[in-house]
Amino acid sequence: MKTIALVCVAICLTFSLASSLCYHGSYRTSEESSVVPVAFYVYYSSTFKALQQNQPFIFDSVGTNYGNGYDKNTGVFTAPSAGLYAFSWTIHAAGTHQAGSSGQYGEMVAVLKQNGIAKGSIYADTEKEYDDDSATGFVILAVSTRDTFQIVSQTEGQGAFYSTMSNGKTSFSGFRIA
Repeated sequence: MKTIALVCVAICLTFSLASSLCYHGSYRTSEESSVVPVAFYVYYSSTFKALQQNQPFIFDSVGTNYGNGYDKNTGVFTAPSAGLYAFSWTIHAAGTHQAGSSGQYGEMVAVLKQNGIAKGSIYADTEKEYDDDSATGFVILAVSTRDTFQIVSQTEGQGAFYSTMSNGKTSFSGFRIA
């Protein structure tokens, strides 16, 4: 009986030690655990008309902003720390005429810029009524502290773009991988 009790204590101590060395299932050093996580997810709160050439997307709704890098007044994400980051952006072109739009169907090129330099682009285009289109870009980039990131319309867009729960959100997100 003593042997079983000692084995149980040994197992409990082993698991206790292992859990203190682990954080969400992976080993972390004390230096790594002091790094604040960086992640953001932003989107337009409603359908919007196409942007002018070189006009930034200013996503007005903030779902997540760990590290406080996203500024919803400018549409710029400023990296609070250096590392390897992943970014994703999506646009949803409307195949209907929306109030305030050009009267054409949705078409736009959306470019991710790092410090003003294009790092990726996506293109969504609708040609006829109810011919909705969407595009998503994804990049992994080496980032320095205070690098800036923004989604910009490369050309003058046409029509309108969805950002709804039923048609999909036009959005921008990113997070630090390492």
